[in-house]
Amino acid sequence: MEYFIGSLSTFIILYFSAKLFFNNDKSNKKSNTFTYSQSHIYEIIKPLLPSVHFVKKQVKCQSRNHEESTNIKIIILENKAYWVKDNSFYVADISSNGIDKDSAEVLDIINMDKVQLDKIMFIVDRLRDGK
Repeated sequence: MEYFIGSLSTFIILYFSAKLFFNNDKSNKKSNTFTYSQSHIYEIIKPLLPSVHFVKKQVKCQSRNHEESTNIKIIILENKAYWVKDNSFYVADISSNGIDKDSAEVLDIINMDKVQLDKIMFIVDRLRDGK
């Protein structure tokens, strides 16, 4: 009988120890499954993809149309200001107060040499910005 009580108590202790250490409750288990998403896969392969820079096309809107009709683009180069207004190319000197409007004159492009003409073409391209 002594062995029976000892083996029974050992069995009970082992049973409760196993319950305590090996808890099979599914609600406490954390799931280690990982779901791949499109953004995660993109982040992984992004260094392998060629870099493509997309140019955003400007959307025509009422405020941009108003700005283009009321404002004039001016380029300042070598102490001179250049702009296009009413299909004429103007140039004016720059003073300490800003653009000297009294010195504004229409540029005579016909009598220019090649170097001056290349400079003016560069300025016109910058004023138009691809338009």
